[in-house]
Amino acid sequence: MSAYSYRRGSIFWALTLIAVGFIFLYQNFNPSIHPWQILAKFWPILIIFWGVSKLIDHLQARLHPDTVPPPLFSGGEVILLLMILILGTIVSRIVLRPWHQWGQDFGISDDDWGNMFGNTYTYTDNLTYPVKGQSSLIIEDQNGDVEMRGTDQPTIDVTIKKVIHADDETAARKLSDQLKVEIVQQGGHYELRSNRRSLPNDGRQVRLDLTVRVPKATGTQISSEHGDLLIDGLHGDQTLNMQKGDLHVSNVEGLVRVQKSGGSTDIRDVKGNIEVNGRSQDISVAKVAGTVTVKGEYPGTVEFEDISQSLRFVSSRTDLDTQKLTGRLSMETGSLEASGVDGPFQVTTREKDIQINGFKHAVKISDTNGDINLTAAAPPAHPIDVDSKKGEIELTLPANSSFNIDATSRQGEVQSDFSAPTLKLTKDGDTPKLEGSYGKGGPTIRLATAYGTVRLTREGASAPSPPSKPAPPSAPGDETRLGPRALPPAPAALVSASN
Repeated sequence: MSAYSYRRGSIFWALTLIAVGFIFLYQNFNPSIHPWQILAKFWPILIIFWGVSKLIDHLQARLHPDTVPPPLFSGGEVILLLMILILGTIVSRIVLRPWHQWGQDFGISDDDWGNMFGNTYTYTDNLTYPVKGQSSLIIEDQNGDVEMRGTDQPTIDVTIKKVIHADDETAARKLSDQLKVEIVQQGGHYELRSNRRSLPNDGRQVRLDLTVRVPKATGTQISSEHGDLLIDGLHGDQTLNMQKGDLHVSNVEGLVRVQKSGGSTDIRDVKGNIEVNGRSQDISVAKVAGTVTVKGEYPGTVEFEDISQSLRFVSSRTDLDTQKLTGRLSMETGSLEASGVDGPFQVTTREKDIQINGFKHAVKISDTNGDINLTAAAPPAHPIDVDSKKGEIELTLPANSSFNIDATSRQGEVQSDFSAPTLKLTKDGDTPKLEGSYGKGGPTIRLATAYGTVRLTREGASAPSPPSKPAPPSAPGDETRLGPRALPPAPAALVSASN
């Protein structure tokens, strides 16, 4: 029997201890060396050399067939590896990043992280400033909620709620006395500003919640890094930049321009155009007299309702353009539903089931891996073009419709409630097709899919009943008792094909 029992693991850990000890010893002779920073940057090298040593041990053992090769990692070594990964990551975050940035690694903002400790103290101040004529108000670097409403008063009235996190009331009062909020007139606008950033720790212990009353004819430019924002009853252009927080805008006459990077967005009752960019969890836009343009990523629920002019929505997954939405359009990750679409409707998307009820104009849809269901509000007068890479398509039209159609389904089936000598069904190959015209001619309808059924349904027509199951085979001798087996009835004529 081989006496081979040499293992490199113990030597590896011995060399690791020697190297770490040497780094800390060298610091005693050279104070400019920071051992923890070296370990925080280069600790993954330990795992690399450990893995190399284990691999060498395994290969060396295979050169001795009479010895069972040890496993690459035992159960205890796997647990040790996980502990090294966790501890190494923590050391890197603590040593290599400023303390006030640690929360970002866990999705916690600087203010949330800092305010987890200490007590909370609240102080309230009031501020009034007279204005003349149409005004423009600027709020920058806001940290806290803002509620802004239009009034008939010729003044800017501000209620300031100072929320301060401190160890005791004495320290909180000191910060409150140092914190100054003022309104300054510069050129043709007014600026509401504070000295929060000049306070200790860059003002992270301070939150300002503002309740602002302004003349109705006021436009705003608000930049907020944290906190909710409410705008109501203003007759001017609104430019809003929010990093974290929910947005609510209502009863505005003018342009609403929004840049978001978090929270939810709710905008309604706007007599003007709306532009939204960035990202938000949920977004809802309703009762808009102008155009609506939304670009960005919205993983939650997207809702539009009563948009008088055009609606444009662009994300990495969906490109949608429609006009005159008198009803409602709702989107989620895997679905799109709309009703009351009076103008042209066009969408390119993927992995979505689409349902459009009561459309009145041209429709163009391109989808992949999703079912599409369309119902026209009236006989079509404009083209309908639907292309699905995979999924079913169902189009419902009034009985008195007239159209030209080209419907195909690769590796699928085509069905139609409409029949006429001018409609032709082709079953050749793997692509069933329905083509021709119905009625007095009309717009072109093109429906194309793969691995799904295309159905052209007449409004009010009942769905075809499923085929009856064949009778089970009779046992030997049943023919004598029951007589000859009856043949099944011939299938009714149906404009369909399947493969």
